[in-house]
Amino acid sequence: MSDTYKIVFRGDIAPGHTLVEVKSRLAGMFRLDEESVAKLFSGRPVTIKRNLNGVDAKTWCDTLRKAGAVAQAVAESESAPSASVSSTEAPALDDGLRVEPVGADVLRPSERVENPPLQVETDHLSLDAVGADILRPHERRVVKAPVLDLSHLRVETP
Repeated sequence: MSDTYKIVFRGDIAPGHTLVEVKSRLAGMFRLDEESVAKLFSGRPVTIKRNLNGVDAKTWCDTLRKAGAVAQAVAESESAPSASVSSTEAPALDDGLRVEPVGADVLRPSERVENPPLQVETDHLSLDAVGADILRPHERRVVKAPVLDLSHLRVETP
């Protein structure tokens, strides 16, 4: 039995590329209209190509990477050759890590820590009325007005 792969794209963009550039390149590569390109960038996994051998799958991923799109080659299982990746199923990376869809919870319930509400003591705080001077007399800085000699200045009228 030979391994077959499918190319899965989730809308990820390679570093150094902009969304506009990548959308334009993919539209040109696949001859897609604007609406179809927008579906590729919906955040959900989209299977672009199926039934590829390992070499062809790598070629597809490399070609998409040159266009600025990050795609993954995912092994197709014999039991479900036509099944696409669902929004709850994420493709596995080479080192066994998984990349979850945008907005997915990445922590298992057992990994979550419930923080109790923080109790803050506020009895020592007070509010003054609107427009009140908030500085106490000992907090005020006294600034003496400078003495200016303006006797040498004159205003002449024409």
